[in-house]
Amino acid sequence: MQFRYFQFPEKFAIWTDSPASCDFCGEAKRCFDGAPFLGSEPITAICGECLLAGKLRDRDTYACEGDIVELQQQLQALKPEKSAKTVSRKAGEVTDDLERTTPPIFTHQTWYWPCDGGDYCTFIGYGSKALYNHLAPDGDGIDLFLNSLYYTVEDLSDVDELWEESLPELPVTTLAAAKQLVTLFYVFVSQKKDKVVTLWDRR
Repeated sequence: MQFRYFQFPEKFAIWTDSPASCDFCGEAKRCFDGAPFLGSEPITAICGECLLAGKLRDRDTYACEGDIVELQQQLQALKPEKSAKTVSRKAGEVTDDLERTTPPIFTHQTWYWPCDGGDYCTFIGYGSKALYNHLAPDGDGIDLFLNSLYYTVEDLSDVDELWEESLPELPVTTLAAAKQLVTLFYVFVSQKKDKVVTLWDRR
């Protein structure tokens, strides 16, 4: 099961504890827990097939909130010849796709899903020194970490303190492990795979 904006749902998505009846197709199967979803129409559970098929579009339920203002600016910069109305419509379509066909991420706080290059980024996991060192072409994880901070957290970040005291040494390989951490780092990659983007928050 492949989601455009969530790379490893098997490891990091919020699933029901046991097979559940999907609110949309009615089948009893492994489902995403409905509790983290947002909107005025709560759901109990949704299977991956129904989520990918966009079944959330039938009601006021969504998984996250995209940074649509920043996305519009990026799209306008990429296509300056396009009218603001056209860009706004495109940003709305991309944002709807993100919010209605993506599993929720476990987070401590709420924040806008980051974008880069005119599209939303793909969540690949929770940050650690090991992950940044692995992702850095030259093995310089701290430099990659510094340059990956999204604009919404950049000014709030003491990079040295975060790297030395808050980032776990070893990879965070399960959602259960992530839930134990006081400070969480959310690691994304751009759709072109040429940019790592980081958000972070604390419990």
